[in-house]
Amino acid sequence: MAFENGVNWKPLEPEKRGRHATFSSAVEAALRDLMVVHDPFFDSLVDRWPSLFPGLPVKPGRYEDGKVFLYVKNAPTNFAMRTKLPAIRKRLLELPDAPKKLDLRLEIHS
Repeated sequence: MAFENGVNWKPLEPEKRGRHATFSSAVEAALRDLMVVHDPFFDSLVDRWPSLFPGLPVKPGRYEDGKVFLYVKNAPTNFAMRTKLPAIRKRLLELPDAPKKLDLRLEIHS
């Protein structure tokens, strides 16, 4: 009985279910997301952010593989901040403990 009360209760094929094929891969991804890697540059950046960029509607969210992910609250702010990324990057590279290669990415987080 695949249809009952107008609803298809037949399970989806594994390739249509989502981004994880198995339960163990989903648990592995969840644990990887929970791991916190401390980086001295990023930790000092988070502490100094309000003094470096007062009133800027972005904040550092996370640091992965040489990329600083800056969090914004909504799509219009994301669009407006795109033009300011080169100036922010230049200022961050001037910091004494900055890595040689630094990428900035914007992400929307409410």
